[in-house]
Amino acid sequence: MKQIDSEDSITVPNDTPEDNSASSMQPVMSNLSIEEHQSENEPIEQEQADAKDPLLSKYHLACQQGDLATVKEIIENGVIDLKHDYDDVERVSGLHWASINNRLSVVRYLISKDVDVNFQGGELNATPLHWAARYGYVYIVDYLLEHGADPSVTDAQGFNLLHLSINSSNIMLVIYVLFFVIDDKLDIDCVDPNGRTALLWAAYQGDSLSVETLLKFRASVKATDKGGFTPLHWGTVKGQAQVLKHLIENGADFFQKTADGKNCFAIAHDMNTTGSLVGALYQCGFNKEGFAIPVYFKKSLHTKLVTFFAPWIFIGVLFKCFASIHPIFSLIFSILLGLGMRYTLKKYVIPAYAQRNTRQSFLKTPFLAGVFSGSVFWASYTWLTRIMPLTLIEEPITNLLFFAGVVLLASLFVKLVRSDPGLIPEETDHSKVKETIKELLNVGKFDAKHFCISTWVRKPIRSKFSNFSRALVTRFDHFCPWIYNDIGLRNHKTFLFFILCLETCIFVFLKLCMEYFDVLEDTFEDDYDLNCGIFGEDLCAGFFFDTFTFLVLAWTCFQGIWVGFLTFVQLFQTAKGVTNYEFSTLSKRRHNHDSSVNEYFTTTPLELIDEEEADPLNPVIPGNNPRDPLMQKSRTCFGICWTLTGLDQFVMVIKETFGVAQREEPRNNILSFKISTDYGWRTNLKDFWLTSDITAPTWQRFLYSPSCSKALLNGEEVDYFKLYKLPERHYLAEEIV
Repeated sequence: MKQIDSEDSITVPNDTPEDNSASSMQPVMSNLSIEEHQSENEPIEQEQADAKDPLLSKYHLACQQGDLATVKEIIENGVIDLKHDYDDVERVSGLHWASINNRLSVVRYLISKDVDVNFQGGELNATPLHWAARYGYVYIVDYLLEHGADPSVTDAQGFNLLHLSINSSNIMLVIYVLFFVIDDKLDIDCVDPNGRTALLWAAYQGDSLSVETLLKFRASVKATDKGGFTPLHWGTVKGQAQVLKHLIENGADFFQKTADGKNCFAIAHDMNTTGSLVGALYQCGFNKEGFAIPVYFKKSLHTKLVTFFAPWIFIGVLFKCFASIHPIFSLIFSILLGLGMRYTLKKYVIPAYAQRNTRQSFLKTPFLAGVFSGSVFWASYTWLTRIMPLTLIEEPITNLLFFAGVVLLASLFVKLVRSDPGLIPEETDHSKVKETIKELLNVGKFDAKHFCISTWVRKPIRSKFSNFSRALVTRFDHFCPWIYNDIGLRNHKTFLFFILCLETCIFVFLKLCMEYFDVLEDTFEDDYDLNCGIFGEDLCAGFFFDTFTFLVLAWTCFQGIWVGFLTFVQLFQTAKGVTNYEFSTLSKRRHNHDSSVNEYFTTTPLELIDEEEADPLNPVIPGNNPRDPLMQKSRTCFGICWTLTGLDQFVMVIKETFGVAQREEPRNNILSFKISTDYGWRTNLKDFWLTSDITAPTWQRFLYSPSCSKALLNGEEVDYFKLYKLPERHYLAEEIV
């Protein structure tokens, strides 16, 4: 780290370890930084240090590269004395080099030969454990600790295992150390020579994952270093909003002053991080001066109900306004009313239960669910008070069908809002978490792809952590703001019934409205000479004689259009055996020109990596093509509406199915990527629409959703809470679509 210049300069720590993240496939040859090593791509210091002893140089190089055969040959021939396998100048042993390069097989062999696991060497007088922790190599750390490495030993900078784990910024190593080392051998608030705890370092680095995890283990937010800086002070220096939010939520004092008399507001001003601090304060319920924002509702349920029913009133007033006064004045009034409602909700209502100052916070409230239910309410009200009295005799069956459809629709809506999408509960028993971690370490899968860093459980295949539910959701499909819930294993079928029922109700409502407008035309045709241009006579009569109903119909038909696209996408993905989330992920992978880039950083040694990691369901970071439309997330109002209505998914399906996105490439399959869960359309549909209870009647298996974590996959019953391997595929060629 370095000196940061500002109006009133703040000296940041200059004794941090190198913050590097070396790949396990690139040997670290010296104490230079990884960036220097990668740019020069040659072992500078090591070659110079070992120039006097070619055999020692060969031995160290073999340890660095994981050449176990050479290491064994040198040691078993007695060429190298393991009690003195280092140069007297650098004092870096073979175990050091194997540890810092993530060579687990070499580490195992050397330890089996009784090398000193706590030998301190190098410029920082560090142990192999320190070297491995510095780069986040959790497998090496685990093996060294199991074979006698002392986590309490400090290097020349005064850093122990916990400090170096934090400095590595590898959350998997941090979690491992917290579960297996803290309390028994180290205190979570142990300090370095400058009085800085692990939380202080994590806050300064802007490492929100480590900060959140340390706080779960009750790391002190009140701890101060020799300069009087608390974690919040250092977090303010960095300016990472999530870090500040976590600290403030856990009681950090933003008015507390450092030794030179500065509080967080003064530091934020000096470091130009005021925006991050104010944003974090607002998310935690404080204004920009640090005082609590008044809450006008005691219970969050009440505020959610207000948010939910507000659109009901707005939609009714909007339709009545346009039906009664001039369109220009109606438009102005509606815009003002909408802005006023939005301001009122965001300032006085939503803050009682939702985070502030986030662009999508408004979308994660019951507001859009209120828009949907309000639309259904006004359509039902119009039918009951205006349409049914004039069409019941002519269309009794259609009216009865609409009534039954609305009742069913309302029931499904309430069920979806209250449903469990398939949440995997958080593990609170630390002994079970330790068992899970050890199990994953043994199979080489202790990484963020296979272990949920938020709930501390092993991630089943097809699950995803939901920020809305704050839990893992099995067979996660998407978050639906229109029902204010996630869609997953246990409510996905209900959701499809819901949108199919909705589309049917919209069609029936359209038919009834046209019959109603026909009655109006017959009633008033002798008194008026109607001419509406492109509109037919029935619609023209509805527009002139019942504008309110006409507007309700227009709004309903608009909803029907995008719901139709959504229904198509859902049915298509069901037939392909893939969820919305998986399809989006696979599409991004399809357009990622560098398929080697993966969003899950892993330190798994090469010896433990298996072929399963090439699973096409593995999400990857989008490629570096900024013009690729599938790689872009629009932040505009139009883009948000595009996403909310599901039209983005429809376009993605069309592009990937018919090859619109990549016309220049040869096409042999209907999709441009492989779907691991596609077992043929017949099997896929059976897996989705039928429960796994083969003893139940077929109609019951079709209508009911899974009541637990078990469901069909490739015709076999699987437990989605413990699904770690996909069933083998076996389907007929004619089933492929």
